[in-house]
Amino acid sequence: MQTSLHTQEPSTPSAGISDTALLEIRGLRKWFPVQKGFLKRTVGYVKAVDGVDLSIQPGETLGVVGESGSGKTTLGRCVLRLYEPTAGEILLRDNDRILPVHQLEGRELQAFRRNAQMIFQDPYSSLNPRMNVLETVGEPLLVNNVAKGKELEDRVTEVILQVGLRVEHLRRFPHSFSGGQRQRIGIARALVVRPKLVVADEPVSALDVSIQAQILNLLKDLQAEYQLTYIFITHAMSVVRYMADRIAVMYAGKLVEVAGKESLLTRPRHPYTEALLSAVPRTTSGRNVKRTVSVGEVPDLANLPPGCVFHPRCKYAVDRCKVEEPALRELDGQLVKCHLAEQLALTGIGPSPNGAGRT
Repeated sequence: MQTSLHTQEPSTPSAGISDTALLEIRGLRKWFPVQKGFLKRTVGYVKAVDGVDLSIQPGETLGVVGESGSGKTTLGRCVLRLYEPTAGEILLRDNDRILPVHQLEGRELQAFRRNAQMIFQDPYSSLNPRMNVLETVGEPLLVNNVAKGKELEDRVTEVILQVGLRVEHLRRFPHSFSGGQRQRIGIARALVVRPKLVVADEPVSALDVSIQAQILNLLKDLQAEYQLTYIFITHAMSVVRYMADRIAVMYAGKLVEVAGKESLLTRPRHPYTEALLSAVPRTTSGRNVKRTVSVGEVPDLANLPPGCVFHPRCKYAVDRCKVEEPALRELDGQLVKCHLAEQLALTGIGPSPNGAGRT
């Protein structure tokens, strides 16, 4: 049976965003059609992102976590209009204007991309092997008519020094760099136009552990210097534990929990969050820690289960969970999408490394 797809007609946003927010996402959906047969008839949709609402403050790092296939990367690419959203609103504050990102076209869309950039997961495949560092990092300046000639080279030189590379690297090509150096080039390319918002999609997952720490510290330093706002996408809870101010947990294309970092780490409200936290290595003394293991895998996004999408893997599920989808609601300052949130006493992992202690 063909799934109905409701698209949203372009319109002026019904209301502005909050006085303090840099970015607001409302009811965001990205459904990919499933086509079969010689005539490519659409028989269903892969609901990669399905009804996401988020608000991000200037200078904040919002960590987006979840297993592979949870919709994290699709969410980030929709925010930057690398994917066209199926429905919903994306609103960005640009000084005294509110930009309806989901509607922008032509020059307005190009101007938006000066304010919003992406750091990709694979530092090698995201770089053109035929372009040297000067050409790679300088390309956004040319495309956006920001600088050229000597001014462009000066801007590129400034930013590559800030990310830890050297002037003699300007004429070299990607194959002559290590993985960590390539990711520094990718970071320089994203920052050379001085954006307000940066979407970092698994920026350290392809790197050695020792290099990961260097890149994470670099991102923190650059955020402080340029007053950047990050959407930091990762599946590694230990990484988001270090980087994020708030954490949004995604499962099967839906937000299941959003909270401040310390609240979510110490007092998770959703069973899926508890399972993710259970996988984080403990570094303290010899007491045994009981692991929470969720059987099964992320469901088929083209054939989601009824009710709560997590109920087939949830050890706390009751009959209501199998037939009624919970709403994302506020509970003690956290947003949670679970019928049983008030009743469950879930296990966290203690304060983050930046906090007072560790578990």
